[in-house]
Parts: sequence; C-alpha cells; structure tokens
Amino acid sequence: MNDQKRNGTPPLPLAPPQSTLSVSGRGALPQYIPHNVRAEQREKLRQDQFGDFTSIPRLIKRNLPHHQSTAKVSIVRKNLVNKLALHDWFHMLLRWTTTFSISILLLVWTFAIIVFALIYMYDDKINPLVECGLGAAGDPIGFNGAFSFSLETCTTVGYGLPNSTNGFFEQSCTSLQAIIYFQMVWSMMFNAFLFSFFFSRLSRSQERSVQVLFSNKAIIERKNGKWVIHIRVYDLDSSLPLVEAHARMYCVSWNEYAKQKSEDLQPQLLQTMRILHPNDELDSSLFPSLPSTITHHIDAYSPLTPSYFRKEANVLHGHGLVLREVDNFTEGRAAMSCPVCGDSYGSYKGLKRHIEFSKKQEDAFGDDLPV
Repeated sequence: MNDQKRNGTPPLPLAPPQSTLSVSGRGALPQYIPHNVRAEQREKLRQDQFGDFTSIPRLIKRNLPHHQSTAKVSIVRKNLVNKLALHDWFHMLLRWTTTFSISILLLVWTFAIIVFALIYMYDDKINPLVECGLGAAGDPIGFNGAFSFSLETCTTVGYGLPNSTNGFFEQSCTSLQAIIYFQMVWSMMFNAFLFSFFFSRLSRSQERSVQVLFSNKAIIERKNGKWVIHIRVYDLDSSLPLVEAHARMYCVSWNEYAKQKSEDLQPQLLQTMRILHPNDELDSSLFPSLPSTITHHIDAYSPLTPSYFRKEANVLHGHGLVLREVDNFTEGRAAMSCPVCGDSYGSYKGLKRHIEFSKKQEDAFGDDLPV
C-alpha cells in the first residue's frame, strides 16, 4: 500500500489483503475478489465464476517436447459448406500430415497408371490385327505388359514399345499415339504438382517455429505497486536469428464474453492485451536469440482485471480502444476523472492534487459540502 501511495496508483484487485480467491469455470484466469466488496456482490461473483478451469481444453495445445505448440487452434467447425473448401483445395491438402498426404498421392499416381494400362489393353483388343507394338498381331497385350508400358510412359520417354516395333510412328496407330500423348501430358502436370506440393510442405514456417521456446508457466508479480505478468521466450537456433520477430498477447475469456452483452460494443471473445515490454507502440520487436521477457501490465484496462474494478476505480470507458494505464503516467492521455466536477487527469497523482486543492478551497470559503 505504501508503494502504491508513492507511485500514485490505486491498489489492483489481485491479491490484496484479506482477499478471496475465485476461479472462473469458463477459461478465465484466477481472480481475487476484494474484501471490501459487498457480501451479496461477492456471492454473485462466486456463482458466476464457479467451476474447475483445469477441465477446460486448451485453445492451442502445447503438446511438443518443450511445451511448444503445433500452431493448431482447437476449434470445431459446424455446418461447414464443403463447396467452400474447393476454392482453396491446395491449402486444404497442405493441412494433411506428411504420411497421409504421401500415401494419398501415391494411390492417385498408381491409380492413373492402372487406368491408362486398361486403356492400352482396350485399344489393342479392339484392333487385334493392327500391330502397333503393344502386342503381336492377333495376340493383344495382357495386363502385366500394359501396366509395365504405362509405368514406363509415365516416368520417362524412349524405352520403346513392348513388341519392339516402331508402330508408334505408323499411320494406322493414331489411337495409340493419342493415348500416349494424353498420358505424357497428365504425367508432366502431376509431376509439377508434386514439386510444388513438397516444396510448400518443406518450406512451412510451422517447422521453424518449433525452435522458438516459451516458458511453461507465466509469472504474475507485484512490482513497484503494479501487477504484471511475464512470459519468457528464446530461439533455440540462436546462431541464425529471426529477423523482425514481434510479440502479441491475447486473452480468451468466456466469462467476460458473457458479461459484455450489456456493454456498448459487440461481445468479443478474443481480447488484445497491451504489451509493456517490448513496447507495443514500437511494434513489440524481439531479438529472440537472447532470452527475452514479454511483460503485460495488469492495469485497469487489462482483460485480466475484473470489469467491476474499472467502475470502482473511476476509470473512463475505453469505448472499444485497447488502452494502457501506463500511458496516463506520461501525461499522454487523461483517463482519471473527478467524480464531482468531471475534470480528467493523466494520473491518480494529478487527481489527488485536484481533490486536495478543492478541499482547501472548500475550507477557505466555508462551504459545507464534503470533499
């Protein structure tokens, strides 16, 4: 409390003396209910926040060896229109696992070879007396020979025909020439697709992000009268540093999402958390080759702070803007208003001086109104 008076900041509702701990049952962080809150309000808060947050699944699972994530968001889509996926089918395929995608592509490639083998058999069967090199005259080619020729045509050019003739160049073998042409075109297109597919798989940024390590637990501490939350980050491949790395923090709170129905704005499930260090006004740039700490100030505007505290602290409404209380201390914004006259000040210290000055004026002029 002495630190808070010296810094001119009000006590935040996290862990004050004689406080009651309450845990949100819908994903919010543990919240401390001040002792000076009315009993009925405190009981209502307990009822709203009742539950065990450990049973709620994580939005992003950290299931890799050092608590990294696979960058997959645990969101279940319902009533999905499958036709929409056809417009972005390539990126839908990239979401498959490597083993599954390779297996499917091999099956497609093998199936196409078998289809063309059956076409070669049919073409040679309907013209048994025309010797085009697939089978001898009167003896159409079998499946094994047709499959080998189809595989040879799909992978390369110039190994010759099964019957060792130049029937491919004969005028009477137009149908065979057309079939070989279409198979070669399909083979080139499929090979180009395989090249782009595997290049995209190998160049995915998710694989590089595995080397970026985060602390398993976040730390909440009280420093200089302010409550802050810290997260550490380090790039394992520090010899080849990431360039222009930026930090972002978000809060997903179902409890606050339900309470926002009475607010002026539309409810927001995902709320942005302003970053104190590295300063988000400078784009929160990081150099992760050295162990770095990302700090968020749990101030009156923080989504980790209960909404009722903002009213008790007499903090102006953000009206949709993501604000920081620390900006008030630099006089960059006036957010602390006097409950009597409405004048706003950049810090609690300025508001306190205004109240003390008003009190002296009231005492000097003999006004009976209390200040």
